[in-house]
Amino acid sequence: MRQVKQGFMKPFALMALLLAGGTTVLSRDAVRETPAIAVHPGIMERIQLRSTDRLPDASGEARVERKGGTTEIEISLGSLRPASLFGGDYNMYVLWAVPPAGPVENLGELQLEGDRSRLRATTGAAVFALLVTAEPHFLVSVPSAFVVLKNKSDPHGPMIRYQLREGIYNFERSSLADVKGAKGRVHTDVKQAFTAVRLAQRAGAAHLAPEAWGEAQRALDRTLALWRSRVDRTEIAAQARETVRLALAAQHLAEVRAFQGTRVEVEGSGGGNGEAGGRGPRGEK
Repeated sequence: MRQVKQGFMKPFALMALLLAGGTTVLSRDAVRETPAIAVHPGIMERIQLRSTDRLPDASGEARVERKGGTTEIEISLGSLRPASLFGGDYNMYVLWAVPPAGPVENLGELQLEGDRSRLRATTGAAVFALLVTAEPHFLVSVPSAFVVLKNKSDPHGPMIRYQLREGIYNFERSSLADVKGAKGRVHTDVKQAFTAVRLAQRAGAAHLAPEAWGEAQRALDRTLALWRSRVDRTEIAAQARETVRLALAAQHLAEVRAFQGTRVEVEGSGGGNGEAGGRGPRGEK
């Protein structure tokens, strides 16, 4: 069983860990259904979260209150395990609000202090579902298939259908049922930066978006230089998050150009407008 240890790893050891492969499935998108909660104005409600087989010991509670056009959310989670123990591309956890209509909302990164995490967030929705998923980095815009917690059923709330990413990320294990937790603060910023650059590389950014790819690589080099120098964690985290932003921009640009190239090829072959049966270029993985 692996236990996360705090402190600095040797650069080559971290590189080997983050570039290691894992298990990959071939599908890209899946649709799931989950119960929603309805938040009533002026009433503070406690919503229990239930764990999934991904992390069966996890527990959580969300306090929600509707004030004007905003729902305030304060979430407390316990018995978590570092998402990096899933292996592959997974590094951290994200809290999501899933409204009945419109896109899901990334409400923020859940940072671990030992096996616990707390987060305050807001959403404009009054009816929504809450999910906690393992993710590669903090800027994802679609939940992964690794849902570890979700709100319990509300008899008065509707069921919500939502899209998630499935089969895009590498992983080494699908459940953390019998692994040990971490002690102290779990730092994942550098790992997130590495993974974001790796995902951009998978999208073909080196060939399809070389300038943006170069910026992301240089940002990663700066992140590693700070990390090796053991400067203040805040400085490392800021540079790592900038790396994630640049890598994601390179990934999206590569995906757009790949899609455009495919469409031009289909149109040139007399295949119509190239959109039938196709998939939009946007996505995290």
